[in-house]
Amino acid sequence: MGELAAASKVHVMVSYWWRRGDGLANHQLGQILTRASGVDEVDLTDSQSLDRALRIAVADPVVLGELAQWWQMVETRRAGHGTRNPGLGLDQSIRYLTDRLDAAAITPEALDECRRQVAAVDETIISAKDLPELAHPDAEMLDLLARYLEARSRVLALA
Repeated sequence: MGELAAASKVHVMVSYWWRRGDGLANHQLGQILTRASGVDEVDLTDSQSLDRALRIAVADPVVLGELAQWWQMVETRRAGHGTRNPGLGLDQSIRYLTDRLDAAAITPEALDECRRQVAAVDETIISAKDLPELAHPDAEMLDLLARYLEARSRVLALA
């Protein structure tokens, strides 16, 4: 594989695995990119900032090797599972459910929407059960799951 093709592949793979939202792995990525880009800190919450830092980083053969090792480590850590960290959208789903449940009157349509939301979140959690975020949850994830279970219980109680 030529240098340009290798750099392109690493760029794509790092972007892909970054989007999975593995907090520990992304922290390590931030350290690699910050060191390579020569800035104080790369903003890993901004895809454009990440893309700029990656373009700089893959031009250095040593950093390119580190990034190749990084994405392969993340792929292994996540057992090749491409599911995003379920915690990334869980807070939004909880707000969606509680906003509808706290409304003055819950229409049958709103209840159906809540049931669909619960089914979608349940499926996401089930598909991510072996990922590091759920296999070894931190306090933030435990709090999100507890809040979700409370909102979920409210929806199911109305059934």
